[in-house]
Amino acid sequence: MVSLARNSMTIRTLIIDNYDSYTFNLLQLFPEPSNVVIIRNDQFTWPQFVSSVLPHFDNIVISPGPGRPEHPDDFGLCTPLLQAQKDGPDHLRIPIFGVCLGYEGIAHVFGGKIGYAHRIMHGRISQIVRTEQKSSGDVLDHLPVPFWAVRYHSLVVEAESLPACLKVTAYCSEQDADMEALESAPYVSDQGELANGLHNDPANIIPHPPLENDETVDSGKRTLMAFRHESLPLWGVQFHPESICTEYGVRMMSNFSKLTLDWMAKAGKKLRKERIPSSILKLSVVADANMENVMVDGIHNHHELRILPVDIENFSVNSGDLFEEIIASHQNEQIPITWLDSAMKQSPYSKFSTLAVDPAFTISYSTLHKEVTTTSGTASTREYITANETFYDRISSIMSNFNAIPQKVINDGGDCALESLPFRGGLVGYLGYEMKRESLAGYHVPKEQECHCQMHGPDSPTEQNCCRCQEIPDAAFHFVDKYFAFDVKERYIYICCLVKCGQSKFPQVGLSEEASRDWMRNNKQLVLSIAQRLGQSQMETACSSPIPTNSRLPTPPDNKPILKEDIFEPDTTHSKYIDSIKKCIEQIREGESYELCLTTQFRHALHEDIATNACDPQLTKLYTRHLRRNNPAPFSAALSFPTFKMSLMGSSPERFLKVDGNGIVEMKPIKGTVKRCLTCVCDDHPEIDCDMDEECTRQTALEDQRRMQALWSDVKERAENLMIVDLIRNDLAHFCEPKTVSVPKLIHVETYEKVHHLVSTVCAQLRPDIDSVRAVQNSFPPGSMTGAPKLRSVQILDTLEHHIPRGIYSGCLGYFSAGDANSATGKATAEFSVVIRTAIASTKATHVEMSIGAGGAITFLSDPENEWREVLLKTKSVAPSVEEYVENA
Repeated sequence: MVSLARNSMTIRTLIIDNYDSYTFNLLQLFPEPSNVVIIRNDQFTWPQFVSSVLPHFDNIVISPGPGRPEHPDDFGLCTPLLQAQKDGPDHLRIPIFGVCLGYEGIAHVFGGKIGYAHRIMHGRISQIVRTEQKSSGDVLDHLPVPFWAVRYHSLVVEAESLPACLKVTAYCSEQDADMEALESAPYVSDQGELANGLHNDPANIIPHPPLENDETVDSGKRTLMAFRHESLPLWGVQFHPESICTEYGVRMMSNFSKLTLDWMAKAGKKLRKERIPSSILKLSVVADANMENVMVDGIHNHHELRILPVDIENFSVNSGDLFEEIIASHQNEQIPITWLDSAMKQSPYSKFSTLAVDPAFTISYSTLHKEVTTTSGTASTREYITANETFYDRISSIMSNFNAIPQKVINDGGDCALESLPFRGGLVGYLGYEMKRESLAGYHVPKEQECHCQMHGPDSPTEQNCCRCQEIPDAAFHFVDKYFAFDVKERYIYICCLVKCGQSKFPQVGLSEEASRDWMRNNKQLVLSIAQRLGQSQMETACSSPIPTNSRLPTPPDNKPILKEDIFEPDTTHSKYIDSIKKCIEQIREGESYELCLTTQFRHALHEDIATNACDPQLTKLYTRHLRRNNPAPFSAALSFPTFKMSLMGSSPERFLKVDGNGIVEMKPIKGTVKRCLTCVCDDHPEIDCDMDEECTRQTALEDQRRMQALWSDVKERAENLMIVDLIRNDLAHFCEPKTVSVPKLIHVETYEKVHHLVSTVCAQLRPDIDSVRAVQNSFPPGSMTGAPKLRSVQILDTLEHHIPRGIYSGCLGYFSAGDANSATGKATAEFSVVIRTAIASTKATHVEMSIGAGGAITFLSDPENEWREVLLKTKSVAPSVEEYVENA
């Protein structure tokens, strides 16, 4: 007899996606995901589905999703499918496994009532107890009692309404078993970069506390978690078997496969030996990720990367001071700056800083006008892409011309063992939040956000920046072909440039052989002279400074008193923001979302004596002398775009997405924050006579450790992190090999200058037909800035944020790099951070405006006033630096 594992590989499974951000995680529960097709619940009419789709499959999984099964727009063709199981002819009957919304839908169609949960659970784990200990033909057969399962629901099937044909097979008690388990589990600290991330964290399942005696649990505190139909092949679970923290999800899907085979045998249906026809596979929404509109030109090798190392180890020079001097040496008020700055030296993710001041060209984009502007030198051109093309297509096409670039290290008076630089020339810039219009499947621009300006388009009478959507483009990149790479660990500067080695579609990119030698050597002399001058100056300052008599360290910047008056004004009022938070909570109660990342913007008009242009060189000092010193971060950045008179300065701690040369994708969401303990706490210990000695230091360290443990054990913070981890796993499964999606670090504690964060790491292997641009597109916008499910959450947030565009904030910032000839794929790589803790400077008609975005994840447990205070607190990562700059200018 053929084994179940072999049979489960040939079972044809259809998953109906109810636009949930976790549906694609179900693929990871199958031994052979290539024999699984996912369609949307509105992709076909019912007649089309019956005639052209249903006959090709052996079983169906109905996914989770936002909303209610009673609403046709939320449940789509799942409703007639389930009605056909109840009342339809035998040829339409098929084994169905309903998950969460799918489970509720089965109950609803068969007469059950959907009500509000007594306890809303999103991203928390509960102990699930089976009611049938022996094998009973259920998806939960042979599972231990109890097992952990993750719950994402605010609605439930009311137990008293359950029809007799649906037999309860599991429930959970509404207790705090997860909190009890976490009390005795020590926190896990992040240990830096991964050697190989394609495995799951063995600590992702915490131990079970003792199970309460069934007889002592009030039946009113029990929630139904699973049922099966007494005669039809229908099963449902309220929890999410596909979550990374649910135990035995693979076994549940294996049980579903076995039950399918049993039903097929009884119904006289034979298992087809052949796989799903390619014509049916193409129906899957996974095909959305294919590069159908991209002009892939293969490997060109029209350029070579030349690298000249400069040893500055003998100079005790701050990289910020050095880069400030390099920028100042160009004497140009309109200089375009590209600075990706690893400002946090102790971070394992801070290795290289990259600075460029003379890009080959600049490209920007407006989503509402489909308008691409390209600037090279003093010449600018505008063009309008077609309706079925996206800006992602355009930049993917550009980067396809820079695959497999070889590198050559020039040993000019010394030897240097250099590993491949992470950035090898390419596009550096940002994708603003509104780029979701071209990345988020199913999203449509609301009427309130449409632009009816007549000054744009192929037939417009003139071309000018006449509206807000052109003032700050939705996306903008410099193509960098000459740059400085600063190794913050080894204290080397690498002077790098792309050298032309043949005819290219981009003649403006790269230098000639002779020009490259001149440029590199001239800049070597510049770097050495600046470093020597700065080193001497700093040495003289140190020698003339008095030796401190008190050994106590100075108070960290985090503990400086806040300036007397905040100079920033929010876009919304306190009362309006509180009202929006309450509406978020109501939407979550109604099952429309699990969490919503509500945001607003804070703005300040700089006085004309400080700056009249957002690209004023003086604004660079806001970053170098204030922000990067007060709030260093591994993904800090300073960019300026003179073409549209805008600049930004950020200190983001959060990696959005990285694609390396081997095609490994890594994402690192941050959710959960607590302030560090950095000052004396001896007042809390009366038994200690504090004199700033070792005991004082020890108590401070112990309190800092206590805060780390409390953060790690906080179920609300953990739930927020887990929700985004599961969302990211879903995003990666769209364009990566589903079975490689893994979570090597789940909810680890990562330490920064002033705070501890809860950080997770999610990895996967990129599919061969996907490039780094598509990887970013299919993950955008960052889930940590939207909530989940992503599409429905974004749509809700549009309304609750009053359709005010977020702009660059909440998007991502980083690079698409030319591919390395020595890497496994040779394709362009990428690394982007989430745009948070960032100041945006834009030039208005009468002034320069500084804006800062801030927000927070709203859950059902959120306290509105606390959430507002958290928003104000988050502005303090950037606002004090701006205020210091204004005060000292």
